[in-house]
Amino acid sequence: MLDQISQNYPGQVARVEWHVASGYPFYNAEALSKFFKYPSEGGSYYYGTLYADGKSQYRNYSSWPAYVAARMLVPSDVSLTHVGTTYDPGTRAGQVQVECHNAGSVPISAALQFAITEDSLNYTGPNGDPWHNGVCRDYVPNQNGTPVTLAAGATDTVTVPYSLQSGWVEEKVKLVVYLQNMTLQGDTLATYQGLTGGVLSFTGVEESKLLAARDLRVSVSPNPCRTGCEFTLSGAAAHGARITVYTPDGRLVSSLQTAANRASWSRAGVSRGIYLYRINAGTATAEGKLVVAD
Repeated sequence: MLDQISQNYPGQVARVEWHVASGYPFYNAEALSKFFKYPSEGGSYYYGTLYADGKSQYRNYSSWPAYVAARMLVPSDVSLTHVGTTYDPGTRAGQVQVECHNAGSVPISAALQFAITEDSLNYTGPNGDPWHNGVCRDYVPNQNGTPVTLAAGATDTVTVPYSLQSGWVEEKVKLVVYLQNMTLQGDTLATYQGLTGGVLSFTGVEESKLLAARDLRVSVSPNPCRTGCEFTLSGAAAHGARITVYTPDGRLVSSLQTAANRASWSRAGVSRGIYLYRINAGTATAEGKLVVAD
């Protein structure tokens, strides 16, 4: 089921699969500790539970896709951007450097969670599933994450060093980071935003492009939108930007040019759903999600 959900939202779902039974080959003690941070189900913890954006969906597998689809329609005030993430294949070490921005009007106290995952691991467990993707290999520095406090409109950059163990296959390793409120609110440890990328995509990083990206800020309002929305850009790299809107599978929907750091987009002829946008301004780029509602 998790594989299908990930395939339905390419590049939009960050997945961390916990193996919390100590007798199994992919067991991870930090994952077990993370599991226990959530409320129990009737006083007990059960395998095969989904936590989506920090809320338990229990073991009712058939309901998972609908819940995730509904969550994808909810915009977030938080953005995360890789601004210096690196990996050296020679030493099998690097650092995750993520810029966290709170575009909302309410302060956020959270923790940047950083999980190293690996795909295509083979082991036939009790449920008969022989292949496992997004398996949690490590939480860095641990399952508690790195504390982050963001005032309204504020930005902070978090840097976390990491390394891969010798048995992990680089081509199958992903770095997953997500900003999570670690204070339990009812039955939820809310997740604000996340990023994921293959570790080998962070070798040979162009520092100039990363630094330029830090100078491009994007606001989209309203989002979700019904008739259209306005893109507002700010920062040193915001002049003369080109905006493209496309479907999750890469089909171009429309393109427009900013004037005085603003551009209006009309949803005329565009069906209800989730779309992606990309903004190119010189060497800086920004990407995000645009929700079109009826």
